[in-house]
Amino acid sequence: MKKLLLPAVLLSFVFALFSAGFASASASDAVLSPGHWIDEGLTNFAPFWEKTIDNENGGFFTNINEDGTQGEPANKYTRMNSRVVFGFCVAYLISGDDKYLVFAKHGMDFLSQYCYDKDNGGWATTVDEGGDPDGGNKNLFDETYGNVGPILYYFTTGDKNALSLVSKTHALMQSNAWDKQNGGYYAYVGYNWSTATGTKSFNSMLDTCTAYLIYYYMSTRDPSVLKDLTATGGTILAHMIDKNGFVGESFDGEWNSLETNLWVGHNLKTAWVLTRLYYITGDKKYLDAAEKIASGQIKYTWDKKFGGWFFHFDAKSPLITDDDKDWWTQEEGDNLMLSLYHITGNKKFLDKFIAGAQFWDKYFVDNKYGEVYERLDRGGKPSIRAKADYYKSSYHSMETVLTNYLYLSLYKNHADTPLYFSLSADAAGEKHYVNILEDPAVVIKAVAIDGKPWTDFNAAEGYINLPAGKDMKVKVTLGMAGQS
Repeated sequence: MKKLLLPAVLLSFVFALFSAGFASASASDAVLSPGHWIDEGLTNFAPFWEKTIDNENGGFFTNINEDGTQGEPANKYTRMNSRVVFGFCVAYLISGDDKYLVFAKHGMDFLSQYCYDKDNGGWATTVDEGGDPDGGNKNLFDETYGNVGPILYYFTTGDKNALSLVSKTHALMQSNAWDKQNGGYYAYVGYNWSTATGTKSFNSMLDTCTAYLIYYYMSTRDPSVLKDLTATGGTILAHMIDKNGFVGESFDGEWNSLETNLWVGHNLKTAWVLTRLYYITGDKKYLDAAEKIASGQIKYTWDKKFGGWFFHFDAKSPLITDDDKDWWTQEEGDNLMLSLYHITGNKKFLDKFIAGAQFWDKYFVDNKYGEVYERLDRGGKPSIRAKADYYKSSYHSMETVLTNYLYLSLYKNHADTPLYFSLSADAAGEKHYVNILEDPAVVIKAVAIDGKPWTDFNAAEGYINLPAGKDMKVKVTLGMAGQS
């Protein structure tokens, strides 16, 4: 019997190793599949946000429990309603299902009717149950994320009113919130756009880029928008990144840093934004800075024991200041890793994406009620189970779906990649940009309008010359230049 025991144990051990390797490979294959992210977005995330629609008073509820039920009644936050519009636009872009446009329009109607300040311009922070906006200072964080839904709604539908809201808000930010002496956006301005503070913040700078300014440029290719974008990028490089590659949180008017407890997600987001500016401008200074930031974050803020990115760290040590992990930080890390992998070809970035995406799928995604948890402890147990509040909405989970789908399909697989639009044109020849990716190697491969091939487009510059028509169903296939 003892002679038979050793081979059996060895066989069991080999089988266990094989099974573990197979499971790991399967998990890796899943997160590397563009279809995996479409499925996650359309079967798990988007249906959850349908529960938040307020059919009585408009817009979306912004206090939502773990199971999708409404929490305590509260004012509606402009930025969160805008982010849900963004999420439903993503769902339409990847599916072409008209119901998502109905939901997105429901949100746009609420934003334009109640959340936009018709007297002074720009976005109110909150709207009460009667539809009345608050009258407090305008936080640049709210102004930038007030624009995120409308700009993607314009990209998806060509709605000129949505673009107008973004354009007017941006013009006010440039005229009244940009420091013309030292550069950068102030953190707050008065309700009527008078200067209310001399401080600047990460949210007023980097979030301006990632929430709408890059999307605004890619949707219009307006040279004046590019000028504002590169001015912002140059200010970020000059004032917000220290010698170690750590990105600051708050600053006085002359760009002296006011704190050392920093956010991991903000560092990762900054590096991701800089890779996108590198694509747009071709200026290697953005890529160099992005790689320096990424190197520091991989070294200090990636959890080498359990996986996933930590939440905070101290710039002086640098030490992790808490063990929590929040959902949006994971998205920023995944975006950055895939972008750097595409640019550099370095497999360490792809491996880090795989590990991050697996951690997201295993611990953050709620397969019972839908959506993702807001925060976990270090080992992966939810510590904040609410699904929507002042900080959390559908934006990050659905942007994860969009970026992973596009990056994996185009950058890794070099595959033809469809997106869906619903566009109208008053006259033949109206131009609409349909490539939202900054990499100039991404081109239009084919276009179909109402199911019929359409050849009047500029593949390299990323726009269609539309025929006259209303609510035309447009399928655009993107691909990599030089790939047949």
